[in-house]
Amino acid sequence: MLKSFLVLLLSLFSGLACGEPSLPGGSAGQNIEEWFHTVSLMEPDRLAQLDGQLFSFAVDLDNSPGFGMDFDAASGTLTLLYRMAFNNIAEGWSWEPLANPDSQDYYRAKFLPVKSTQQEMAVPVEVELYPGKKVEVRNLWRYDYFLAFENLYDFYPRAVDDDAGFGAKVNVPGLPVRERLKMLALFRLKAPYHAESNTFWKADFSDPVDFTLRKRYLIGQLEEIRFVDSSTGEVYLRQLPSRSGFNPTSRAEARPTLPPSSSKPDGGLH
Repeated sequence: MLKSFLVLLLSLFSGLACGEPSLPGGSAGQNIEEWFHTVSLMEPDRLAQLDGQLFSFAVDLDNSPGFGMDFDAASGTLTLLYRMAFNNIAEGWSWEPLANPDSQDYYRAKFLPVKSTQQEMAVPVEVELYPGKKVEVRNLWRYDYFLAFENLYDFYPRAVDDDAGFGAKVNVPGLPVRERLKMLALFRLKAPYHAESNTFWKADFSDPVDFTLRKRYLIGQLEEIRFVDSSTGEVYLRQLPSRSGFNPTSRAEARPTLPPSSSKPDGGLH
């Protein structure tokens, strides 16, 4: 454990030689699964040493229904938009039941999905769910990893708008390769540093799976959003917090609009 912790710290403070030195993890981002395990197992005095430390994680765009991009070849305009209107953390520690909906959100903390893994915890077994009725039941566990933060409205004004989020229109020579496009979240770890929740669904005849979902959060403050090419390191857009709200830094226009994006959880993050 100590060895892996030292390796992770070395990667954190030194960065990657092939990427921007000031950006932990380079253009690909760091491994949130490794860091969650490291942070959650650290003693409080060691954990406090990471308070305010900068991390960089790639948002899971494949599990982000609010993300969209569009390219106008005639004008060379790339529109990037990552909607945040529904990225609320519905956990007890994030809930503000007395919030004034005119000026506050019921769920204080917001999330960005970073990674999801799943595994079979045991071989399927035959179970008698009801007298005389047996079915083969799988035991499946899924782990979803998120960034949790409360400073979303440092990046743009709070508004009743399903298209509110990160993004802008930028001029580029061509449509980025989708597989290489990364949305990096620069993030400072803050107390209480991490959280985890556990939900279990019992198998039934319509869905013979004992399903356990664990949501794991690294908690902190969002510092910056970057859209980059993970192969070349080209930065399409940087968005920084601003007291005046939405303030992308690039050859950007006003906040873009795109067409709206389209039981037990499915394979996506929630």
